[in-house]
Amino acid sequence: MPRLRFPERAGVLAVAALAACANYTPSITSSEKPSGDEAYLYGRFYIESKSLKLALDGYQTMGFVIKCANGDAYTLRFSNADDSALQVIKIKPSTCSLAEFVYSNADGQVRSRKPAPQRLMHDTTFDAGKAYYLGDFYAATTTTVSGTMIYRNWNVKTIKNDYANTSNALKATYPNLAAMPTEDRMIGR
Repeated sequence: MPRLRFPERAGVLAVAALAACANYTPSITSSEKPSGDEAYLYGRFYIESKSLKLALDGYQTMGFVIKCANGDAYTLRFSNADDSALQVIKIKPSTCSLAEFVYSNADGQVRSRKPAPQRLMHDTTFDAGKAYYLGDFYAATTTTVSGTMIYRNWNVKTIKNDYANTSNALKATYPNLAAMPTEDRMIGR
């Protein structure tokens, strides 16, 4: 069996490390121009979590995984910065449901996945040309060390329906979406 040289070993290690990383769906940019062929999901997803300068992903976080009938899946990432807690993602029109929660460490590695509680899993149809409010979610994460064990904990502390204010923030922050109709499709209702 041939031996791998350092650059080849480094490449194999990098691929192995990334294989367990959370793949969060990026929020759109404020200059995004809708074509009318897509739907948008939005809300505030904030987590109290310390930023770590040497961490690959910046901070320990979590996300909501939304799976759709067309086979697509989207993961909404919780942000530890107030100014980026408003998340807006673009999706292909479909019928979708909250499917699971994903928890990642500060390096972006998935530490746990849990199915969403049945009471939160409702099929919802998202049509093109509309923006859908999912709710305002505030979470916290902690890490404690006891001897040689590291314990990580993620908790959603507050769920709020602030449709009017968050929709106004959407229109102010994303001016190209200002004319788009919005609907309250809060998770869990």
